[in-house]
Amino acid sequence: MTVAILLAALALSAPPPPEISVADLVRKSVEAYGGRAALERFPVAIQEGVVSSARRGEGRLTRIFERPRRLRVSIAYAGSSGELRVLDGSRGWRDGEDVSGTPPHTAMVLQAARMDLPLVLLQGKLVDEGTVERDGARLRALTVPVGEGLTLTAEIDPATGRVRRAVTRMTSAKGSVEFTTAFSDFRVVSGVLVPFHEISYAQGQRTGETTLSSAEMLAEAPTGVFRP
Repeated sequence: MTVAILLAALALSAPPPPEISVADLVRKSVEAYGGRAALERFPVAIQEGVVSSARRGEGRLTRIFERPRRLRVSIAYAGSSGELRVLDGSRGWRDGEDVSGTPPHTAMVLQAARMDLPLVLLQGKLVDEGTVERDGARLRALTVPVGEGLTLTAEIDPATGRVRRAVTRMTSAKGSVEFTTAFSDFRVVSGVLVPFHEISYAQGQRTGETTLSSAEMLAEAPTGVFRP
């Protein structure tokens, strides 16, 4: 038996490498995004780019997020009225209308939770969902509660610590609604890792695509932006 064949046989018979623990995976993910100190130093993100919506076409996006639960999303669509969504904790507005406590408000809460990755994984009791296959890659899925009847599942690449997909769910007596975002084109901004490309799905159906042109990390949000 040649050396090459012997080595191949040993490789096939060797046990698979042990999976990284949940605590170590979260720690690795936080470090991959710049580390806890950097993430906490910049609780505010201002992002601009282009949104391609399956329903409304292409629009210019401005998105402001402040940890843990404040969000402003403004989209100007060509040839039609724009869209404004504002979240300030327990309050929410859609195009100037108060939607607090309704499904549109909950959807904004889930979007804010996605933007709080990976720090949000440190905020609640995690459930290890095991390994999932995505486009030939093996990702580790961790689920954290983000509100009553609300969960976020982060699908993390164990090799890099990057969150490749986030699945948020709202569950009620009427059933469950699921939103998925796939992240790519990761870039470092002020020492923090930011995905510049997102593909969005609702209930498994593709709903849109977001491509950022710029991102800025701040210690404080501009005054008054989390009001309609």
